[in-house]
Amino acid sequence: MKPYRTHLFVCQGKNCSAKGSEELYEMIKERVKSDGPKDVKVSKSGCLSVCKETDPKGEFCPALVVYPEGVWYRNVTKKDVDEIYENVLKKGETVERLVHYKLPAKG
Repeated sequence: MKPYRTHLFVCQGKNCSAKGSEELYEMIKERVKSDGPKDVKVSKSGCLSVCKETDPKGEFCPALVVYPEGVWYRNVTKKDVDEIYENVLKKGETVERLVHYKLPAKG
């Protein structure tokens, strides 16, 4: 297996799919494939549970999670793809306005 610095998962759960998560996945995957960092992996995931308990209407969808940082993003739209690509996948930064949850820092 090739080691990856960053692994981004795009939720394909019912609520996220209804709000275009498949298209987000394709856009991000194509961007990484065409000119992206080679140490980044983009995958589909099952439900990330961002909307499960706190958002039954799916208003937080679509959702993404980035590892190893452990940052969940919500309400991601096609307009956010460039910012996520540039800041999260290339620079390793966080897009704070889209953050749903961050794993606590170790240490």
